[in-house]
Amino acid sequence: MLRRGTERTVEVPADRERPGFTTQVADAVLRRLLESPVADTLIDRVVQALMRSPELDRLITKVVADLEASPVVDSLVDRQVERVLEALQESEALQLLIRKQAGEYLEHLGEHPEPVQRLIQEQSRGVVEEFLGALRERALAADDAVDGWVRRATGRA
Repeated sequence: MLRRGTERTVEVPADRERPGFTTQVADAVLRRLLESPVADTLIDRVVQALMRSPELDRLITKVVADLEASPVVDSLVDRQVERVLEALQESEALQLLIRKQAGEYLEHLGEHPEPVQRLIQEQSRGVVEEFLGALRERALAADDAVDGWVRRATGRA
């Protein structure tokens, strides 16, 4: 029986021809080749050449850009986010963690009230300044109204 190889025709004796024998031999040869130091060196060289290739960089950039603009990927991400958020909402461990963190933060604020006091003072100052600005505007408007009334009453309008 004749077998066609990659470059030449090889005669295989009929008594060695069994179902799966060729596959077993090919697997054994391939396994030994891949486990050899020569294969490691070859693979390293191929990977290094690919990593230096500007074409690979362009290909990866294009693939990522295509994935980023893909409605299929958007839909997949949306479904996964929904699934994760639903699981997180029902997670007792997460709720416990949030309560613990909130308690620690409130404790920290109790131990260090100065930043909170500054914020409250700044907000209060801002509210008072707004109120005083509005009060000044109304006082000026009232003053103008009284001046106009006095001028009309005295006939000097």
